[in-house]
Amino acid sequence: MIKFFRQVRHNLIKQNKTSKYFKYAIGEIILVVIGILIALSINNWNQERQLKKTEEATLKALISEFQSNKNSIQVCKELVERKRLFGDSIRKEMGPEDPSLSIYKMNKWFGEIGATNRCAISVSILEDIQSSGYLKIIENEEIRRNISKWSSDLKELEREEEEWASEFSNIFYPYTNKWISWDNIDNIDNVDNPHYFDTKFKFDPRLILQQFEFSNIISVHTWRMKRIIGMTDKLLAQTEKVLALMQEELKTS
Repeated sequence: MIKFFRQVRHNLIKQNKTSKYFKYAIGEIILVVIGILIALSINNWNQERQLKKTEEATLKALISEFQSNKNSIQVCKELVERKRLFGDSIRKEMGPEDPSLSIYKMNKWFGEIGATNRCAISVSILEDIQSSGYLKIIENEEIRRNISKWSSDLKELEREEEEWASEFSNIFYPYTNKWISWDNIDNIDNVDNPHYFDTKFKFDPRLILQQFEFSNIISVHTWRMKRIIGMTDKLLAQTEKVLALMQEELKTS
């Protein structure tokens, strides 16, 4: 093609058709410019198509992780709610009078509240996407903004879980060790396991229910549970919102 254009220009010059030569040269320049613009347009279209594919893949990966986290948060909330119910049951038995609660039931209840809880939430995909810069590929600003809010809500929950675990280890657990037997509590649901057995010490663990100090400790313990439930509710709602936004974005893309 280039050889053809060169031959045409050569013939025009040879025939002394200068004006036609210049017109032809200008036309040739215009054709070259148009060709460049078309090439750039095609290149931009290919880049946009590739970015769209990357955005869709990013959204699908995030949807998968957020859906898994939604299930985990729901399980976490149910576990803490169950612990709080047993904690409230123990609080109702607190008082100076001799307890009417059976030792078996009391040990059962303490077994339910004898540990803190941490939501098993995965952020590996989100962190990989953030570190690679792919989160910016998501054009929908509302999605990016709500993912940022979700991350803040998660950090708030994790801080509360950390404080709850710290109080349990430093206050609740040391105090209850003076009054109850964790061997007896653990053995309730593991009677057929040779690694679990009752202590040989003779004592009445129900006496802890008559201790004013413990009434305050168990109140704080259940208060922490209430806060955790509120924060898991908040995080669950934000998770569902982010999921709905991303799923809608995939439908319209």
